[in-house]
Amino acid sequence: MTGNNVCAVNRYLAPLLPGAILIIFAAVILPRMLLFFYLGGELPAPPRDQPLYIRVAGRIAQGEGFSFSADEGMLRDLHMNDRESSPWISRSDYVFGLTPVETPTAVMEPGYPILLGIFFRLFGAVSGSVFTINLLFALGGAFAVRKLVMDVWGAESGLMAAVLWSLYPPYVYYSAYAMTETAHFALLMISSMLLLSAGRGEGKGLLAGISLGAFFLIRATAIFLIPLELLYLAWRKRWKALLFISAGFVIAVSPWVARNWISMGEPLLMPTKGVLNFLTRNDPATLALEGVFVPEDIPVYNTELLEFPTVDSIPGELARSRALGEAGRTYVLSNPRLMAWLAWNRATGFLAPGGSTLGTRGMLAGLIIYPLMLLGTIGLWRNRSHPEAVFLFALFVLYFFIHVMAHGGVRYRLPVDAVFLMGVVLGTCCGRGKS
Repeated sequence: MTGNNVCAVNRYLAPLLPGAILIIFAAVILPRMLLFFYLGGELPAPPRDQPLYIRVAGRIAQGEGFSFSADEGMLRDLHMNDRESSPWISRSDYVFGLTPVETPTAVMEPGYPILLGIFFRLFGAVSGSVFTINLLFALGGAFAVRKLVMDVWGAESGLMAAVLWSLYPPYVYYSAYAMTETAHFALLMISSMLLLSAGRGEGKGLLAGISLGAFFLIRATAIFLIPLELLYLAWRKRWKALLFISAGFVIAVSPWVARNWISMGEPLLMPTKGVLNFLTRNDPATLALEGVFVPEDIPVYNTELLEFPTVDSIPGELARSRALGEAGRTYVLSNPRLMAWLAWNRATGFLAPGGSTLGTRGMLAGLIIYPLMLLGTIGLWRNRSHPEAVFLFALFVLYFFIHVMAHGGVRYRLPVDAVFLMGVVLGTCCGRGKS
């Protein structure tokens, strides 16, 4: 079916609101149901971070609060601590070498474990609870994409973009995982849709700020969106919206900050594990365990800063987080050549098709990202007169630089693949927007 034929179908169906809604529901639900049955109702492998989220959610469901059990500490000690090569401290009463067990923690974002804990409490600790949460996020993301595109480029464009987003294979794949990926994909679209609406003067920005705060409570990456969103609103001269979005963010995150102040003694905003990632993701020994090998001709200085302090010398999560953060900053600043090489490596990994994440078959399937990027960029360029198109491309650029400096890899690019999915619609079949 040609692009013109696709749009002809969309022009007929999109004005029929119930029909468009049913199409989006089907596009979201059917492939994910097929994946669920294909997996036999089990969570997919490899497990990745799923056990961590599931165990923390289980404690929340049992009324133990946001913390780690002693069993979790022993499990991490047994399975993560290769005594000769691992940077993790060998203490079963600490998790990640950072946070004590059986005490309140702020080691990671609370949003997804709390949601999972609520669903475990209501429906049991079963894979169906994971599937239902991710399905709801996917539906929210699809309808957000539809509205984002429809409000500027018309109903037929909005429907096509929502369907492409819903059927995008990596988004379907990760919807089976008990991790934050699907929530990330969806909340990025929801918060962007609300921001762009505020930028056109169709909303005051409070909901955009609240959605961004909710996004942050699930993935702290959202903190880097704040400057971009504020700059966008300033560019559009929406000064009241700028204030409202800031207020909304504060409203959303304030319970988390207050909880940390009461339970841990400090009004923490950022999860403490961020400093651990900052340190270990720049450690050649840790990277080698993941198959990333720093060239031998690149000198590495101050490697003693990579050693974890003993628990006896620096006890407690907050003190250890501060010590690791300071060590990480000093180490990074003393190794500019290493950081430049890692930045290049992460940039290529960010734009890769995904072999290290999804295996050989996943890499072959992931090659589709290159024509999507090409066609999507053409579509965004054609619509560059629309501030919304400029924002969407800036969103991709922001994610690129965030992860070039931090993690990199295709998993971190996937959320902004949506930019090119929408760009494909704008550039190949559905015109240049409303007049």
